[in-house]
Amino acid sequence: MYDSLWEPFAFGRGDVTARNRTFMGPMTLATAEPDGRLNDWIVSWYQARAKGGVGTIIGAAAAVHASGFGWPNAMTIHTDDHIDGWKRCVDAAHAEGVLFGTQLYHSGAASHDALLGHTPICPSAWKRDAFDPARAMTVDEILTVIDAFAQGAKRSLDAGCDFVELHGAHGYLLHQFWRRDVNRRDDVWGHPTYFAEEVVKAVRSVVGDRVPIMYRFSIHSDDPAASDEPVTPESLAEYLKALEVAGVDVWDISCWRESRRGYFGTTTLLPEWVRRTSSLPRVVAGNFLSPDGAAEYCESGYAEGIALARGLISDASWCERARVGDAYRPYEDADLQVLRNGVDPGV
Repeated sequence: MYDSLWEPFAFGRGDVTARNRTFMGPMTLATAEPDGRLNDWIVSWYQARAKGGVGTIIGAAAAVHASGFGWPNAMTIHTDDHIDGWKRCVDAAHAEGVLFGTQLYHSGAASHDALLGHTPICPSAWKRDAFDPARAMTVDEILTVIDAFAQGAKRSLDAGCDFVELHGAHGYLLHQFWRRDVNRRDDVWGHPTYFAEEVVKAVRSVVGDRVPIMYRFSIHSDDPAASDEPVTPESLAEYLKALEVAGVDVWDISCWRESRRGYFGTTTLLPEWVRRTSSLPRVVAGNFLSPDGAAEYCESGYAEGIALARGLISDASWCERARVGDAYRPYEDADLQVLRNGVDPGV
């Protein structure tokens, strides 16, 4: 059933192709060790979704530098000591014929003094709601973080990853540099695309010509009801063109929980706006809880891949059940609390 979901997904570089068009989207988990190392619980979490029929797994956001931690017990990849934990997850996925990649990120202003042991950093001095005030980064700090993204990509390949993803969405550091209302610098780093371009180029220099780079972006930080400003169709097109030239292969478009919302005062969906500028494959995240909705979205030409999240929380075998036509366990909000208590509600 839902045949469109089970067609292969080609990443467009290095003959990397997933067995189907379903992705386990990157989900924030506060279940790692205090130092960010992955443990048996996390390996089992990914293994269950791989066994459950998903085509590709994007790991939870992994901080590339100690200045970029966003919450306690988050997964990280900021030292070589973290490679082995990620390798165990990759191996568990590969054993089921599933591709695996890390999502590399830096929290920027979305953090707290107490967690970091210092003031959070940001393109310009800024305070994000619910977080501590951040100070402007020095040029040396910017260059250090760019190198940290590259080193995180290298560690990902050392762990056996098939691709890497850069987290440029939801108000984290890459997104902060793009936002003209946050990035008010008067040097070259004040250009809204420059930091992201340099990160992509640095990662490409490490992963080589045959490893795909995915790039997740969103218009808003975390409120789908927010205004699209300061992003415009023109600035979105500029951003996408610059990053594609820098080396991005696949867009991971986060629509939060509103995949059918129109953007920029129109009824045109965000992935449609993307297609006006770029022909790269599009993976879309946007609250796909039923196989009917996910398949119809692909069949309508809005996406080449579907990123699943909450559905896979409640049923690790959502994909396989959908494929064979069996009933799946629907998502329930209560499952989030179960997950936060360290229990996997989907198995």
